[in-house]
This record gives sequence, C-alpha cells and structure tokens, in this order.
Amino acid sequence: MNYLKSITTSVLQSAGVTFPFSIGERIPGLDSGSSIWEIREGVKRDDGTPLTLFIYDSTLPPYQPGNKDRKTLFQLAKNALKKTRTIRHPDVIKYIDSVETETHIYIATERVRPLTGVLREWETGGSLAGPGTAKGKGKEEWIGWGVKSISTALAFLNSPPLSQHHAYLIPAAVFVTPSLEWRLGGFDLLTGRDDQAGVLWGLGGVAPGDVRERSGPEVKKGGWGVLRDTDPALSDTYLLALLIFTLYNPLAPLPSLNSPPTPSSAGSIPKSLYPLWKRLLNPNPRTRLSTSSFVEEATSSGFWASNPLVSLVGGLDNFELASEGDKLGLLRIIKDASNSGTLPAPFTTHKILPSLLHSLSLPTAPSSAMLPLVLELGKLVPPSDYPKVVLEPVVKLYTSPDRGTRMALLDGLNEYADKMDNKMVQEKVWPNLITGFADTVPVIREATVKAVFPLAGKLSDRILNNDLLRLLAKMQMDTEPSIRTNTCILLGRLAPSLGPNTKKKVLVPAFARSLKDPFVHARVAGLMALMATVECFDREDLAGKVVPNMAFTLVDKEKLVRDQAFKAMSMFMGRITEMVKNMPDTVLAEEKAASSYGPVTTTSSTTTNNQAGLANSAAGAAGALAGWAISSLSKQLSTPELHTSMSAASALNVPSGSPNPSNGGSPLASPRISSDSASMFTSTTSPSVPGPSSGRFKSTTIPKSGSASGLKLGGKKPTAGPSSLADVVASEWDDDDNDAGNAWGNDDLIDVNADEDDWSAFESAPVPEIVVPPPQSYYITSSKPSSNLNGSSKQTPPLKPSPVSAFAQTKSPLNQSVTSMKSPQIPASPAIKSPALSTTATDDWGDVEQSSQSTSPQKQAAAAAPSLAGMSKEEKEKEMARRRAERQARINAMKEQKKGKA
Repeated sequence: MNYLKSITTSVLQSAGVTFPFSIGERIPGLDSGSSIWEIREGVKRDDGTPLTLFIYDSTLPPYQPGNKDRKTLFQLAKNALKKTRTIRHPDVIKYIDSVETETHIYIATERVRPLTGVLREWETGGSLAGPGTAKGKGKEEWIGWGVKSISTALAFLNSPPLSQHHAYLIPAAVFVTPSLEWRLGGFDLLTGRDDQAGVLWGLGGVAPGDVRERSGPEVKKGGWGVLRDTDPALSDTYLLALLIFTLYNPLAPLPSLNSPPTPSSAGSIPKSLYPLWKRLLNPNPRTRLSTSSFVEEATSSGFWASNPLVSLVGGLDNFELASEGDKLGLLRIIKDASNSGTLPAPFTTHKILPSLLHSLSLPTAPSSAMLPLVLELGKLVPPSDYPKVVLEPVVKLYTSPDRGTRMALLDGLNEYADKMDNKMVQEKVWPNLITGFADTVPVIREATVKAVFPLAGKLSDRILNNDLLRLLAKMQMDTEPSIRTNTCILLGRLAPSLGPNTKKKVLVPAFARSLKDPFVHARVAGLMALMATVECFDREDLAGKVVPNMAFTLVDKEKLVRDQAFKAMSMFMGRITEMVKNMPDTVLAEEKAASSYGPVTTTSSTTTNNQAGLANSAAGAAGALAGWAISSLSKQLSTPELHTSMSAASALNVPSGSPNPSNGGSPLASPRISSDSASMFTSTTSPSVPGPSSGRFKSTTIPKSGSASGLKLGGKKPTAGPSSLADVVASEWDDDDNDAGNAWGNDDLIDVNADEDDWSAFESAPVPEIVVPPPQSYYITSSKPSSNLNGSSKQTPPLKPSPVSAFAQTKSPLNQSVTSMKSPQIPASPAIKSPALSTTATDDWGDVEQSSQSTSPQKQAAAAAPSLAGMSKEEKEKEMARRRAERQARINAMKEQKKGKA
C-alpha cells in the first residue's frame, strides 16, 4: 500500500494534479483474473467521507499470459469511468469523484464490496453478514432482493432511451453496500446500441473473466459484432439467467445449455422463479424473455411480494406516503424481524435505521412508536459509528416542537445519554430541553424533570448551580403534585454534584418546602431527600437547620409521614451525637466562663459529671428549671444583699421617667413586662417551686446603655417614686406620648375588615375594670399594709373602672406559676403587649383571674363589654373608636392625677 501511495503521489505531482483521496487497505473479493480493477478503501480529504476507490494502473504487467497488455485494457477503464460518471440509478453504483492521468485512473464511489467476497463471508459467517445471519438465516430472501435490484438496474440500462448493452454481467460486476444493498457495476464494456465506436465491438473478447462462456449462443457463433443489431434487453437477459444460477448455486458449475434446462439443472433456484428463468435461457434471442418483461412478470406472479425483505424495503422507501396504519404495521414487522434475528445486522443498522431516522424528522411520522424502535436498533451499531449513525439524527429531533417526539426522546434518554459528550449536551440538548419545563402539558413537564438527572454529569457548573436550580425552584411550586414530588427527588439526587455554597443555601429551604406540601408523598420525599443528603450538612446545619425544619413532621396527620419522620429524626440525632463526641467541653478559659456566661446554673451539687444536671422526665425538667432560676439569682448576690428590699419600680421592671443621677450613668434600656412577670420575684409559699425561699433583695445598679427610660434596681439613697401603680403607668405614658398613643403598633386593636380571622377569643373574654391598688411594697414581709413614701397608711382611692382590651387579660403560661404567690393583685398596664391566646387554653393553664380575685379584696366586678361577634363592619368600627376614646380618657386621668400630687 505504501508503494502504491508513493507511486501515485509521484505520478500526480509530475502531472500537476492534486490527489483528493487518501488510499486505504485493499478490499478482498476480486482477483486479477476477473477484473481489471484494484479495489481499496479510501477517504475524501476535504470532508472525510468514506468511499471505495477503483484503481487502474496501466504500468503493471499483464494479468495473464497471452492477454493484451494493460495499455490496451486502458480503453476499458476509460469507458467504465465515462459510463459510471454519467449514469444515475438507485441500483447502480454511485459515482463520487475521479482522477485520470496518462497511466492511472481512480474512480471514487460509495462504499461497496464485491459480491463474491460477501457470498464467501456469508457461507462462513463473516462480519458483514452479522451474527444473526451467520448460519444462513434470511439468505434466500436477501438473494431474492438482490435479483430484483440487479434486474431492475439492467432493465433500466437496456430500455430506451439508453439502450445500452451491458455485456459484462458476471459476479465480479455486482457489488454490495454496507447496508447489504445490491449495486450494479462493471461498465467496462457498456456500449450503446447505436454507438458505432463503442469498445464492445472491438474489445469485448479481451475483458477478464468468463464473460465469453456466459454469453448467448449468438455471440459465441458470430462474435460481439452481432450485438449491433440485437436488442440489448434480449442479449443481456441470457447473462442475467446465468448470474441468477450462480447466486443460488455459488459452488456449482454452470449448467450445460446444449439442451433445454430442467428443474434438476436449476439447482436451488426457487420453484416460483424457475419458469421465468427457463425462458431467459431461450437460445433464440427474438423469443427470449427480455429484462423488463422479467421484472414485470416476477412482480405479477408474486415472487417479490412473497419476499419479506423486499416488502420491507419497499415499505421503507414509501414510508412517507403510507397511511398511519401502514406505518405502524411496518414498524411492527421491523420489530418482530429484529427480535427474531431474521434480518442481517448490517441491513438493520445501515438501511432500516437511517430510513427511520430520516422519516422521524418529518411532522407526519408516528414518533412515539418510531423512536423506541430506533433506539432499540441502535444497540446493534458499533460504538465507533454510533455518534454519527444514531446520535446526530436523534439530537436534531430536540428542535422539533412535536410533543410526541419530545416525549419519546425523554422516555428513551437512558439509552443514549451516556454516549453523548459534554459539548453535545450543553450546546444541542440543554437549550432545547429547557422548553419542556414551561410546557402547558403536565406530562411533558414531569418527563423533563425526570430527564435532568441522566444529563446532570454532563452539564457545566454554571448550568447546574444556577440555571437548573432556578427552573427547579419554579417546578417545586407546580400545580401537579407528582411534579413537585419528582422535583424534590431530583434535588436529592443532584445534591452531591452541587457546589458547597449551593448546598448550604438551597438544600434545606428546598426540602423544607416539600415538607409543607399538601401532597403526602411530597412530604415523604422531602424527608427521604434530607436523609439521603445528610453527608452534605455539617453539625451546625444539622442541629440548627435540618432538625428544626423537619421536627414538625413528627406529628403529621399521615402515619406514612410520621413513620418516615421518626426514622429521619433518629438518623439525624445519631449523626449529631457522633459529631459532638470530639467537641471540647468549653472553648473559653475557666475564669472567662463566669463573666461570659453568667452564674453556674446547675442544680446538682456535683459538677464533675457533666450529665448530673440533666433531667430525665418532664416533672424533673420543671423542677430543675425553677431551681435554676432561684439558685442563679442567689449566686449573683452577696450575702448582705440577700436581705435588702427592692424598689417598686425595680420589682415591676417599669422604666422610670428620668435617669438616676446618683448612678453616674445612663439607665438601662429594658423591655416592658407585665405585672404577672413582676410577681415572679415575690416570696412564694407554693411547694411546686423548688429552691430556697427568697428574702428581701438589696437594690443594685445594673450597667446599661440605650434610651433614657430604663430599669432601676435602686441606688445609694432611696428615691421618691410613684405612690401607686396608676402613677407608674401615667409616668410611663408621659415619657413618650407617641408611644402611648400607638402602644399596639397602630390605632386599631384589631383589623375590623379581617372577617376571616378568628376573633372569638377576644370577643368572648370578660373585660375587667382598672383597679388602682394603694401604695405598698412589692414584697410581702408582714401582714401589715405597706405604707407609702410619706409614712401614711391611707389607701389611694381607685380610679373609676373602665373596660380594657382583651389583650390585657390574656392568659399566658407564665400566669400559672404565679397563682399561688401571695401578693396584692396588680392590674396589667394597657400599654404592655401580650400574645393573644385562644380561650380554650384556660383549661391547661388554670384560671388566673379567679385566683386573683380570691386573694385581692379590692378587686371589683368586671363590666362586660359588648361583643363584636354579631356586629357589622361599621358597628365594629364605632365600637373600636369608643374603646380608643375610653383608653385615652384613662390615660389623661392618670396624667392629671400625677400632676395634682406633684
């Protein structure tokens, strides 16, 4: 081969011709005694198209002793080039390009192999025949299809207007494509009937091969010149009959034609073809069956129709014009034949598959039935040919707007996803795939979501961590529950491929949204996704984000969700336990711990074991909590301070009107608390609160910063304070009139237009009257009434009772712990915000109001406020305006009282 290349290159360079081909290996099947051509594989340089090169070199020695030298046969090579270049027919070998010099001729055609080599491989189970045909399966059908192709091409050449004598119809003139389609070649002697200078007339006898033995009786008697006056269709039909015999009997010698043929002499020729074959061998050319008549009669007799391969090829050729039912029937035949192994593998991959892919691109194709078959047949394609034969046509289908085509592509994605490279996915598949996320048909949207994972490994980081997540965020809010569920599952499977920052920002919110989904299986998918991605979370995220966001599913209404939630919680807690084993007990030095964290808050006297202060039950936890509060306060005060008393303002935690100058600093800003909160610091006699009994607390000053209104625990000298709770409240409102006028955040206590809200807890609750108690100490030390700052024991007459907001008497969990404390009832200030709870919670937390009335003799009966339940919006607005006016009147009265005492 290298020698041939060098010779070719030198010859072309000397002639000034650029050789457009790359010469490859020699193709077996033809020997020097049957053809003037050497056949080699080749590649076209400009576009890489594979082809077959027919090479004639006139400088080589003669083929056989006694034959004409190769320069004489050069005329046959020129004639073959001329005829091959000008004749076009589906069953004639396809011309691509050629190069001609003084000594060489190169004809480039489509990829073909000599028929003789294919038949030899078929008998031995060669690679071209494929594994399904190694034992001769379908050979007779394939030969029948070949007879039809060759006879059709020959009839085309013999009939007007061409009227060409082939005169060289021997097995060496027939070729086979990679798809096992038959092609007619061997145009060395092809001559027109009216061509007086044709090569056939003078050089017919010098062509290699046994063409003279196969010629008709008239040629054997009168030479090739007698064919000038003979119809080409009558002379070539004799050669066709002997070719048919060789095809069906490849190892048998030609029959003796001195007598009429018999069925025994026909060998393996089909019985239905025998009558026609016998007529082709008629010694008299005028009564001999012509080639065109042979094709017509074979068709009318049903010989071609009974051949399933011929019917299949005809159906593929006319697939676009067939009806919907015929198309589906043909696809069913192809599928059954492929599964049974009756179709040769090369025919399947190079003939059926390209035909189906071409038809699949048309809008009238039944894509939902075709594409699965295409992908199934694609498995037979060699890996080296798969990208070009299958992938390129299939990927082009993503541009089709047809939903059936897109659905079939997505359903079969697993068949070809691993065979696509990253560039193909990112540039050709992904831009068209994303249109499915916004499709109006839910099935397409769901299939698009499912199709992401097989392609995820081939997407770029930008697409994976940005574009895709934006689309999935929208899909998680889809109206279809199955799409939301599959989106959550997809996120769980994509988690290991996401970037570290993306994991921390996206996973927990995405899965938390699924946990709140009304669809049961979406919530289960959210829990399972959290469990599957547990490796993506560190201990802070597990404890601070994952567990809090999934804990509510432990009480889900569906048992399926609850069971999964308990499994997930057990898994998370076990993982957190393992993660914290190696954590230090503290990250601060011992001397810094007290100043940073405050007092030691353990209830156990033994501190060496860090598990000693833990509670194992709910009751133990409640007792430990109460003991913790009292013991921590005790450890903050020195022994002399334990027996001092606190000022009223300090005990109530009510901000004073101005900073205490004796403190030498600004007062501490503190949130306002209710009177119930203040009563927690009083002495108690209830055994349910463990810990030592509290004595009088000495007032201390706490460093603070913030606004001028702050919490004071006293100073070096006692300062004058309000003589009553009313004074305290009035001074509170006097500090900031804006705050007093807008203590609830707006002027309305409720939104009267919010009819859908449940306001029953506020409308049904009794409205107590404001009672101002006499000035007294906030800690009970004796049974005597506490005196005011002037030493008088007179009680300040209470203000006129007026209704208060329902928020003022809302019962909170803190109220229950103070019902047993013996202290005067202190009405709650209207300016203190308290969370509104449903009235049904009173059974759980006890009736604080009744307990307070039994211990406060000065409590007056509460006047019932009109209910808002049956009112219209206008009546509600009037009632709320009246309540605001009463509240402002109370505030003004307390201000006037303060001014009068001043």
